[in-house]
Amino acid sequence: MLSLMRMLTEGIRIDSLMAEQLSRISDRARLCGEAEMADGLLGVVRQHRVAVLEGQGRLSALEEDYAVLFPDER
Repeated sequence: MLSLMRMLTEGIRIDSLMAEQLSRISDRARLCGEAEMADGLLGVVRQHRVAVLEGQGRLSALEEDYAVLFPDER
């Protein structure tokens, strides 16, 4: 269970970094007159941000389950 929580945390971190980097690239593309590319990248940014929220929800639920199963570990 702890390894799953670590994997979720790492996935959240990676998705967050991807969203941040792709957002910056999108901004640069827009500044270079590449609006279509920028819009496409923003779609991918949204997917990563949604993945972050979903991961946070899963992690929160797992943490609650862990606390119930292992009350002395907190």
